[in-house]
Amino acid sequence: MKSWILLIVLVLGLLPGVGAFSSPTMPHNFTLYNITAMQGLDPKYYSFEAVGYLPPNETPVTVTVAKNLIFNDTAWKPYYLNVHIPNGSYSFILMNVSVKEENGTQFDRPFYIFVNGIPVFWGSTQEIQNSSASVDLTMFENLLHGNVTFEPVLVNFYDAKVNITGIYLVNITLSLYPGQAPSNLPNEFIPLFVNGTFNYNYSYVILNPNQDTITSSVKLPNGTYRMSAFLYEEGGGLDEFWYSNEPATRDILLYYDGLLGGVVPPYETIYTGGIDLFWWKPLSSINTLAFHTPYQVDLTPLLALGSNANVTVTVSNLGTAKELTGSSSFDWDLSGFLALWVNQSNPLISGQVVKAYTRFIDSSPIFVGGFSGVHYQEGGSYTLTYSSILRFLHGTEMATVSQTGRFYASQTFNNIYQFAYLDETFKEIANETGFYSSSMYLAGNYPVTLQISAFATPITSPNVIPFNLSYAQNGSIQLGANYLYSFSLNGYVTRQSLQENLTAQGGFSGIIEVINSYGGAVLVKLTSNNALTQKYLTFIYQEPGVTEFRENFFAMAGQNSSVNATGYYLKIQRSFTPLTDPAYQEVVSFTEDHLTVDHLVAYHRSILAELPRFALLPHPSPF
Repeated sequence: MKSWILLIVLVLGLLPGVGAFSSPTMPHNFTLYNITAMQGLDPKYYSFEAVGYLPPNETPVTVTVAKNLIFNDTAWKPYYLNVHIPNGSYSFILMNVSVKEENGTQFDRPFYIFVNGIPVFWGSTQEIQNSSASVDLTMFENLLHGNVTFEPVLVNFYDAKVNITGIYLVNITLSLYPGQAPSNLPNEFIPLFVNGTFNYNYSYVILNPNQDTITSSVKLPNGTYRMSAFLYEEGGGLDEFWYSNEPATRDILLYYDGLLGGVVPPYETIYTGGIDLFWWKPLSSINTLAFHTPYQVDLTPLLALGSNANVTVTVSNLGTAKELTGSSSFDWDLSGFLALWVNQSNPLISGQVVKAYTRFIDSSPIFVGGFSGVHYQEGGSYTLTYSSILRFLHGTEMATVSQTGRFYASQTFNNIYQFAYLDETFKEIANETGFYSSSMYLAGNYPVTLQISAFATPITSPNVIPFNLSYAQNGSIQLGANYLYSFSLNGYVTRQSLQENLTAQGGFSGIIEVINSYGGAVLVKLTSNNALTQKYLTFIYQEPGVTEFRENFFAMAGQNSSVNATGYYLKIQRSFTPLTDPAYQEVVSFTEDHLTVDHLVAYHRSILAELPRFALLPHPSPF
């Protein structure tokens, strides 16, 4: 969440001269999707990602990248940290990141780390509290050698006038495990969208309806025999929760020299102040603290077009969103790079695209009025296939890629309630045969179901910012990340699979202070608060030369206090099981006071079952 662009349509309805309707027939419910809590409500604790790793049984080489690095009113300005990576061969590289907030109230903030302009970490902070996350950087071994420049970016803003004074302290370390390096790694990287929005020399751009495309011109080294584009994304502004908008579907379209080379389904990342800030204290949502599912588009067949190319990305439905609302504040933050497999001793002599077929279909928004409110639905699908013959000095390669996907969204909404559902299903298959032999399989889906009821009454005049509201909200969300990836190059096979599911339910009420015209709000008084959040994960990691393992994770956290909103874990179970060695298991369980976990869970569920759904009442003035 970026507080300077928290353009919440439902809040804007309170502001003079700004429309608040997503369709001409019925307004949405009044939901404040981005709220932070004042200092004092939340004592310190750690939040963490469910995805973990079981490193090799070797003593790692540890490199300290940053220690207590301070991010105050930094915005998108990075630190430029010169880091030396010791020479050696490493079978596994792990980056550990911890973030601590202090000095007062602060929103959750985006947090990125770049190396020589290449994104290697894409995440966010735990609002007001602290957090830790780890990411596997083994793929970047050929980037992480010798002297490199790390560029951590934590998009923080400081505004003492409205008591947003929190700063962040960041620690970053690398753990490099000696051993035989994987033989299927890319050996060159080209960042995309460098200086796309800010002139800081790293890969980053913000797209919106007024600028919905960005093009990078690239020159490929001769001898490139495989090429993939990796993209990170997040919705911002009015599109932070795009699945609750109309239209509710977004796809990132990647063009290579004017040809549609790939479609990227974005993940529905929810930051720790999003929708209901108490759902995520202390248990964060999926991909929140560190993004573990960057999308990969195999572009190898398009090497036939030559070594100079233009890579263009755009986000679908931004123009339609502006037409329906009159606002251009539907923002998308993108970062990415080309990963290249290069053999300079075997240059590409010529290439020919022998098959090219693309189809992208979107139904456009469909609205139907009904007794309970407005009903909306939209769907679409896409198919891409490319085949090429690549002739190298010492041999010929046949490259084929096919990509398919579907998306469907539906909603029902009125002035106090919204139901929203979105599912994105995708599959990509790539094969290269001949002088080089490789294959890739990538498939999954990202479902989300949101139900929310909210009611707000102005206490002070909404014509003067800041102003106060009496606010109550109740709802639930279910979302998942199901992801299967396999990659083989010359017989060296890497596999990963991820099944992560989360449910959260509950509500709160209190006094809200709206601090800007974009809908940024601070919770200044909490009068009721109940929440129950659960997360399940199964993660399988298979890489020759390191410990192959299965991680099973389950956590449950609750809220039931209007005085102490820290929340607490009801249960944490985590196990790492080597797939070839005797099982290694680490199980940790937490309970509060002398109650058993079952008693606490039953208590939470009994309270949640009694939470009322707010009655459909006429809007008070000035709605």
